[in-house]
Amino acid sequence: MDWSEFYPFLFGIGLIAAVMLAYGLGLHVGKRQERVAISRKRWKQKQFLIGRQQTEREQYLEKIQFLEKELGRISQESADYQQKLDDIAFYRQKILICEQQIKQLSSAETEHPGLSILLQLKEDPQHTNLSRQEWETLFAFTDLLFNNTLSSLQEKYNLTRHEQEICCLLKWQFSRKEQLAVFNNTSEALAKSKNRLKKHLQLDDKTDLDWFVWQQCLNQH
Repeated sequence: MDWSEFYPFLFGIGLIAAVMLAYGLGLHVGKRQERVAISRKRWKQKQFLIGRQQTEREQYLEKIQFLEKELGRISQESADYQQKLDDIAFYRQKILICEQQIKQLSSAETEHPGLSILLQLKEDPQHTNLSRQEWETLFAFTDLLFNNTLSSLQEKYNLTRHEQEICCLLKWQFSRKEQLAVFNNTSEALAKSKNRLKKHLQLDDKTDLDWFVWQQCLNQH
């Protein structure tokens, strides 16, 4: 038998095998690189959010330092003196919240999709229209970091979906301007929604809604 006749055939098979092996290795390396890239992106996202919280914390510290200097020039019996004391207490509470969020984010599972949704809302609240499922994912992420406080409020007060969304944003310290952008709402409409939420939570007129939600956040730990 003349084996030389089979050389082209064997060469073709060997070439195909080599191509398939190279393709398989390339695919494996490509998937690995993709996983590494995704992990790096998520790590950067989490660090970005932690950085925002750290910046806010520093801003609150600066405000406290300024107010403490102002107290030295004001009579202790004046209404302005008491107001500044209240403001200092307020900003110290905000610092506690920032520190709590930094701690929770630092230990949080970076793979959770709620982190990306939260960052998206923070970066561009006006043009981020969350679907129902995305809100659910964000609720779950918030519960994960804050010991199921959203679920607890929902179970205790039977909140509407929009009320849950408001509480979620308050927990993440979204400003009024950011809330208006997220909900694409007017100031009047947002005020009405918050007033309904206050009644649902059985809060009196003197109790600040934002403060109540923040306190729930702190009281869970």
